[in-house]
Amino acid sequence: MSGKESKQLDSLIIVMLFVKVLWLISVFGQFITKKYYTNYEDLAEQSEEYLHIGFTILIGILMIVLYNHLTPNTVCISGHAKVYLYTYGILSILGNLQKLYHKFHFNEHSVIIKALGL
Repeated sequence: MSGKESKQLDSLIIVMLFVKVLWLISVFGQFITKKYYTNYEDLAEQSEEYLHIGFTILIGILMIVLYNHLTPNTVCISGHAKVYLYTYGILSILGNLQKLYHKFHFNEHSVIIKALGL
């Protein structure tokens, strides 16, 4: 990998780590929310769900970057397995984008919108 690609990969991994830490905080925060702040239970659940979807999209992007079968670089594997993982990354992104579109189309994100005051 060239220097530019390496920096982009490093940035992607740092963003993934940040999103995963936020997701873990939201998961543990749900226990507190359910016990002490029942009014915000739906907000906590939706926040956790959106962070999980975002992380899954980032995993898909990582798989596309690492297992791009159009480059000659070998990342632990090569051949058909590399193509399958690359394809899985694309399908992962498309599936989660479809889930997000569905939520916004049918207004299933209203709790977060209300919490943000929009």
